[in-house]
Amino acid sequence: MENTAYSSMKVFYHTEKIEALKNHERTAPVYVRIKPTNICNQKCYYCVYADDNVFDNRKVDRRESIPWDKMQEIIKDITGMGVKAVTFSGGGEPLCYHSIIPALEMVKNSGMDYSMITNGQELYGEKLDLLTDAKWVRISMDAAKAETYKKIRHVDTYGSVLDNIKEFARKKKGSCTLGINFVVTQDNYMDIYAFCKKMKDAGVNNIKFSPLMVKDTLGYHKDIKKEAEKQLGQAKYSLQSESFAVVDKYSGDMLLDQGFEKQYCTCYMKELFTVIAADQKVYFCHQKAYRPDGLVGDISGRSFKELWFSDETTKLFNGMDVKKECNFRCAFEERNILLGQLFNLDTGHVNFI
Repeated sequence: MENTAYSSMKVFYHTEKIEALKNHERTAPVYVRIKPTNICNQKCYYCVYADDNVFDNRKVDRRESIPWDKMQEIIKDITGMGVKAVTFSGGGEPLCYHSIIPALEMVKNSGMDYSMITNGQELYGEKLDLLTDAKWVRISMDAAKAETYKKIRHVDTYGSVLDNIKEFARKKKGSCTLGINFVVTQDNYMDIYAFCKKMKDAGVNNIKFSPLMVKDTLGYHKDIKKEAEKQLGQAKYSLQSESFAVVDKYSGDMLLDQGFEKQYCTCYMKELFTVIAADQKVYFCHQKAYRPDGLVGDISGRSFKELWFSDETTKLFNGMDVKKECNFRCAFEERNILLGQLFNLDTGHVNFI
């Protein structure tokens, strides 16, 4: 059976939220991503948060972190609002956040589903133990060899991160999915199959492959796409099993096949998902985080709940035209298209299935 962990169809499980959208009612988001800190212990050459030149108009203060009192307020807010899930991610490295242990404890005790995207370098000890109950942990790792890892991430910690992955795979609960994020670059595309084999042997449940995004993505991948797709195909054919999946977001990704022009005007996902960043500001999504045109509002002097349900946020959301404002390939593209098809359905014919 196809792995559905990354399926766009998950959105249709939340029928109450869909009904609210249909009736133009503003309710709490289903899912919140928190970027607790911009501090990081690595410096990947493709990171949009580590290098202001990767994309335009993104400025990140790499010293910022959410104060602990504000983090407590945020977690209490989203719990009380009925948010279903929270992910800690970067920004920086979430396991470098000064209060990550009490934050994880608080989220765990709230009953919300929780997860983390991490580079795995600090995934040990109490931090590791607290994450064994998470719904999923995804480790960013895109090298089958130590020298490639060092070239991409500018740290010499390949062996220790691999050990952390193996230990987490051994200790995690059966309900926790251990995944890997692999960004395909000109430095690692030849090692895709070897990496899959190594991660399967380490106890990983899935690997998601995505293309490196640069200003000329098509040109960047032109000479490596064929070999990358070949190795992905080989990995799927010979390594996939009930407990291990290769999730290919590289081969058929629209990013590689077409431009960024939107074919729709409404972003429905902004009502289901939002980002709270280390600068104590709320953004529409992680792709627009730390960008002026992605800003929903500042919560340094008020609560997230107050901002979310404010008249100014409602006005901002109602006036947003993504065809004009989001001239890039969106991670939620397929979900927005599917929701648009649902809301524009000719209801006079719905029974003729």
